[in-house]
Amino acid sequence: MTDYAKMLAAAKEGIPVQVITLIGCPNEFAEQMGQTLVLYPDGTVDGVLIDATVTAQVIEYTRRVSSDKPEVFQLEQNSACQFFREEYSSSRRALVFGGGHISLPLVEFLSRMDFAVTVVDDRPEFANAARFPWAKKVICESFTRVLKGDLAIDKNTAVIIVTRGHRYDLDCLKATLAQDSGYIGMIGSKRRTVGIIELIREEGFSAEAIRKLHAPIGIDIGAATPTEIALSIAAQVVGVFNAASLASLSLQEGC
Repeated sequence: MTDYAKMLAAAKEGIPVQVITLIGCPNEFAEQMGQTLVLYPDGTVDGVLIDATVTAQVIEYTRRVSSDKPEVFQLEQNSACQFFREEYSSSRRALVFGGGHISLPLVEFLSRMDFAVTVVDDRPEFANAARFPWAKKVICESFTRVLKGDLAIDKNTAVIIVTRGHRYDLDCLKATLAQDSGYIGMIGSKRRTVGIIELIREEGFSAEAIRKLHAPIGIDIGAATPTEIALSIAAQVVGVFNAASLASLSLQEGC
């Protein structure tokens, strides 16, 4: 498969890719001008920039320095070369752990708002395409096995933990909290989530990672039914991705 075919396949799956292009270099590297390097969230790399050493330096830079917009950068080790960096992402994604009653309307809500949703559950009756026609992908597998694989979580991914049991919730949280997701939320009562947060703090998770966690998940709309709870979660996810205040519009100045 060519690099362009791989990028097209990634775009169809909603997987973001970074493309680094060599746009400036000394005359001795003139033939390498325009070379590109493609980086995928799972660590896969396609292409070479000048040579293996410079390529490794560029990869290290992209892992150390994040950017929300296209940029031109130089390397500390080689300031004579310039690189152009841009990211391509076709859509937002949501990873929903748990295929229960809340997930049913939640997956539809998120899908209608252009999230490519993946559902994970280990029970065949709760994890199948017929149950989730709005999902892009349904994985029927143990949470432990799925969590050991490559989940490709990045800033365009919302992680939503709504499994059927506290143990599964905690397993999913531990495996995903430290990753660079755009949103992470976990269901549970306030009392229970306080206990879990204290537990993961004792296990060494950073304060920054814990601050990202939305638990109890959702915004306060007085939700009681699974559909209402799903609505409160979907609204919070969209609000976080849009960097919105989530406050009532009638209480905002100018309204």
